[in-house]
Amino acid sequence: MSPGVAPLDGVRAVFWQAYRHLFPPHSLAGQTPNGSIVISWSVVDDPHASHPYAAPVLLRLDEGLVDLMASSDAGQRRRIAQTHEPTLREGLRGYDPFARIPNARVVSLG
Repeated sequence: MSPGVAPLDGVRAVFWQAYRHLFPPHSLAGQTPNGSIVISWSVVDDPHASHPYAAPVLLRLDEGLVDLMASSDAGQRRRIAQTHEPTLREGLRGYDPFARIPNARVVSLG
């Protein structure tokens, strides 16, 4: 990950585990200073790639959603994250990880 991106905290790690199957197995996720989750992966071996990494996906989490997750137990956290997967799937529609001019795809959850 890039400078300023840290490992995921406990709440954001649950989101990543819930959504990891939507991304390539070698994807990496990190936490931005404002609490968003940034996801990308290497595409250096792909002949369609113009850049070494896929255009990033940024998940913005509503403060209320983060608070709800923080006050929930592990099972509740998994269920809450899973209820937001349809929103993420819709937000990824038309996303092009190989864009010649990479633009982050931003998806808001909450």
